Amino acid sequence: MTLKKLIFAGALGALVTMGSAVVPAFADSVKYTLTDPSGDVIIFTLPQTPIPIATLFGFAVSTTVTSDGVSETEDVSFYDFSTAGGLSIAPTPEVDGIIDQAGPQLYSGSTSAPMLLTETNIPLICTSFLFSCADDKYGEGFTLNAVDIPTATPEPGSFALMLAGLGLLGLLMAKVQA
Repeated sequence: MTLKKLIFAGALGALVTMGSAVVPAFADSVKYTLTDPSGDVIIFTLPQTPIPIATLFGFAVSTTVTSDGVSETEDVSFYDFSTAGGLSIAPTPEVDGIIDQAGPQLYSGSTSAPMLLTETNIPLICTSFLFSCADDKYGEGFTLNAVDIPTATPEPGSFALMLAGLGLLGLLMAKVQA
């Protein structure tokens, strides 16, 4: 009877250890494309858990934004529900005005510790208090897509635990058969 309990405990331990191996780590970064109805595309990449440089009505991060083949460091702001959600990109010499698009809140968590969403085909609409949406060189009605999302993989320590659990299960099975 004691041997059966030992085998059960070993099998249970192996299953728990294997279960811990499938808990994924967070993706490091996510590449986004912001496309307007005419097909113009703005590209930027951010960590999935960015460190905000400002946290008013959402949060802002500084990143490289590529538009019309020109890359520059810009501030990208993600707004919370109190300001209609969405995002804005600060003006650049290549962009006539601010890209200011309302839509769903594009992050979860708090503004001081946000986690960006990795959804696709998120419709946004132009909204700005600073200029007419017609002044925006890209027009209104962008679509935001998360592309090139790295697949989360288990940490190396999780693989080691899984292999150790399987090894213990193998030793127990060998002992039972002996």
